[in-house]
Amino acid sequence: MQNKIAILVENDFHDIEFWYPYYRLQEAGFEPLIVAPVAPMLYKGKYGTTIEATYDPERLKGKMLRGIIIPGGWAPDRLRLSKEVLELVNQVYDSGGIIAGICHAGSVLVSAKIVKGKNVTSYPSIKDDLQNAGAQWVDEPVISCQRIITSRKPSDLPYFMVEVIKALSS
Repeated sequence: MQNKIAILVENDFHDIEFWYPYYRLQEAGFEPLIVAPVAPMLYKGKYGTTIEATYDPERLKGKMLRGIIIPGGWAPDRLRLSKEVLELVNQVYDSGGIIAGICHAGSVLVSAKIVKGKNVTSYPSIKDDLQNAGAQWVDEPVISCQRIITSRKPSDLPYFMVEVIKALSS
């Protein structure tokens, strides 16, 4: 599983924040795995694209993933309610993997309790949530801190994925 990267989805994921990383990972030689609380199941993006999740967290338990990418949209509010998703995030982070989230994905990082003492960024509406969880919020296109990579919005995707690919390749 060393070349495998999970991309988390739930209904109302931000379409471009899923598809851009998905194809960039493939171009860089990684294998993206589509992971959701329930799989196999079809999930619909905020702007109407659909994707079938083929893995649930239970199926990946104990497997070595190199990292996890969490797209934004409204999906992170649903993902953070899944104990199994949070356990997967913690498993990958604790084993030395990269956790990358954009936009509202920071809410998953808050619920996984991995942002305390870290520099992060996000969509401004969850700034207070991240700060209340002990993170230092910075208004920059991409922040990389102790294997957690965060970005603010879709226009930050080029910066986000350069940093993600660099971290995954080292």
